[in-house]
Amino acid sequence: MKPRNLAFIIVLILLGSCGIFNPELRYTPKNSAEYYFPPLSEEIKQNQAECMRLENYPCVFEQNDTLSDFVNEWYSTHLASMKEPILYNQIGKGKKVIRFTHLGTWSRPYSYRIENINEKIVGTYNKTKGLGGYDAGRRIKHEEKKLSNSEWNLMIATIDSTFWDIQTHDPNMVLDGEEWILEVLIDDKYHVVTRNSPDVYDGKNYADLCKRVIKTYNE
Repeated sequence: MKPRNLAFIIVLILLGSCGIFNPELRYTPKNSAEYYFPPLSEEIKQNQAECMRLENYPCVFEQNDTLSDFVNEWYSTHLASMKEPILYNQIGKGKKVIRFTHLGTWSRPYSYRIENINEKIVGTYNKTKGLGGYDAGRRIKHEEKKLSNSEWNLMIATIDSTFWDIQTHDPNMVLDGEEWILEVLIDDKYHVVTRNSPDVYDGKNYADLCKRVIKTYNE
């Protein structure tokens, strides 16, 4: 076999092992207990299955603050690779946390987490070597720093004015782009919103909320 042909075969094997030729292998399956977001209820899952059996398309039954197993596995895999904590299971434990996660299809995943711990504001930034749409990768950047209470209060005021009423699920069907995921946990209140490229697809107000988190960290 010619060296050139052998090299080509090796490249194909390596690419296949990365899941590029088999999208079903791109994400690591997870137990539901490891999900970073509330899963759909069993009732909704049964309704979806029955709808598909009867072919009554589209079979979409969405609950606020829950994600489908596929999306949950996708997002959770990336947040786990960033070594981020699960937030939704901390409801009622006195936590005050805001987290923005950015998963661009062809860009490095990153997250900004800002937490109020007994009136001390701590910001955390994580970034991985992966790709937001394909591979979680390993964490390559981790930063922590103290932030000002005034910036926290301004961010909370902005969130309280609009965030809690935004529906979790994106009304747009976008096959590529960037996933913008914003979570807020304040004592016994938790809410998550996800949008694809909201700065492009008619989601300026939501995009501004996410950018506020980044700005607060970088002040």
